[in-house]
Amino acid sequence: MRLNLTKSLYPFLFLLAVLLGGAGCENFGGAGAGQFHTVVVDPGHGGHDYGGRARFGINEKDLALDTALRLRSELERRGFKVVMTRSTDVFIPLDERVAISDSTPDSIFVSVHYNWDRYRAGHGVETYYCSPNSRRLAANVLHELAGAYRTVDRGVKNGCWIRVLRKNRRPAILVEGGFDSNPSENAILQTSAGRQSIAEAIASGIQAERNGRNP
Repeated sequence: MRLNLTKSLYPFLFLLAVLLGGAGCENFGGAGAGQFHTVVVDPGHGGHDYGGRARFGINEKDLALDTALRLRSELERRGFKVVMTRSTDVFIPLDERVAISDSTPDSIFVSVHYNWDRYRAGHGVETYYCSPNSRRLAANVLHELAGAYRTVDRGVKNGCWIRVLRKNRRPAILVEGGFDSNPSENAILQTSAGRQSIAEAIASGIQAERNGRNP
């Protein structure tokens, strides 16, 4: 997700989300630990929206789609039902992605992205959430992702400024699976094995959340 924001801007963006969105977070209830069987998988960007331009190789929109398709296969192998917001290289408006999530009962929402830093120094993985009932899901996924990736754990962060999280009525998170602007991390992301490892880690975090784990 091409943002290039400093951490000092996050409080301002959260306040802006509150002012523009009313309550700031519109997540009401939804599935809790052990109560969901469906995962809405949302590959970030798509179509004309390339996302972060990779240091070399394919860009974020394609990295995210490939990882999300691998995540779908891994989740189905583990017995989950999966709904994709997109499965091809098309752009889906943010509100339409939220509508797909809201209309899918018994579900959680997981948006797959890769990070970008214009100075190429940024590295590591992080997850975002908005509603309180999404925080543990974000933590479970990050726990697995950081362990599999062997990179910097950048933390679980409040993402109420992110529309697909703020407007979502289901437990919802956004995953940043590393920096495609960083030469070392991008070298991993550009391999099938690297994206498969990331997909499996996200799936393990989702499974841990359904099992009620507190990471």
